[in-house]
Amino acid sequence: MAHPHFVPEITDSFVEMHEQYLVPAIYAQWAYRVAELAEIDSGNRILDVACGTGPLARAAQLETGLTGHVTGLDSSEKMLEVARQHSKIIDWQLGDAIAMPFDKNQFDRVLCQFALMFIENRVRAIKEMLRVCRPNGLIVIAIWSRLDSGGAYARLFQLVQKHAGAIAAKNLAAPWSLGKSGAMDVLLLSAGVNEYECHERMGQASYPTKKAFIDSHLQLAGALDSMDEECYRNILSDADSELRPFLSPGGQLIAHQNANIYVVKDD
Repeated sequence: MAHPHFVPEITDSFVEMHEQYLVPAIYAQWAYRVAELAEIDSGNRILDVACGTGPLARAAQLETGLTGHVTGLDSSEKMLEVARQHSKIIDWQLGDAIAMPFDKNQFDRVLCQFALMFIENRVRAIKEMLRVCRPNGLIVIAIWSRLDSGGAYARLFQLVQKHAGAIAAKNLAAPWSLGKSGAMDVLLLSAGVNEYECHERMGQASYPTKKAFIDSHLQLAGALDSMDEECYRNILSDADSELRPFLSPGGQLIAHQNANIYVVKDD
């Protein structure tokens, strides 16, 4: 029997950590790069699938102008509550990526940024993106490439595996699960996509402190709130030496990670 994909539990503390650290470090900067590859025109109808608190939807809205329309879809009302605080113009809707509450051929661009790996039925989600996208529209899906063996994220993965065990480490590595060679190709082909482009982009995330880096990713892995105090202290202690190479003179932690952005033309 196949193991289900890891899906983070969206608690209040998760949303708070997400907004405070992950959005400024990761999602906000990548949103503009994803939107650029989507070649958004003024007046386009845009859908951001699994939008979270909406950084990609907001970047897309800047491109569509007042004549366009942007919809953000997410399965978490907690995430959408924060998204609505950021923008009253965007249409924020509660719904599931594998059963979208939209008619077919409704959007010119369908976007999904670093979320597909957390959707259990990924093929069905891609099929839904194809269904709601208009003919000659574009679907743009961003995923993380392979976990860099020498990077800050890999070092944190090793620390968690050492002190918190295999399950916590596997959950921590979930964001990179589609970066394995051929993984996205299999999903796209299974969903009926035959032609697509893959654009690899280099990226860098800056966290205000080493602890912010650790805490935000332990929270994403669902481990921070359940981890016992000794285990957490051991991770922090080992991190002093393991993560030192990634600290700037000002104490920020700089983590490099590449992304693959897939562009699919819906014929």
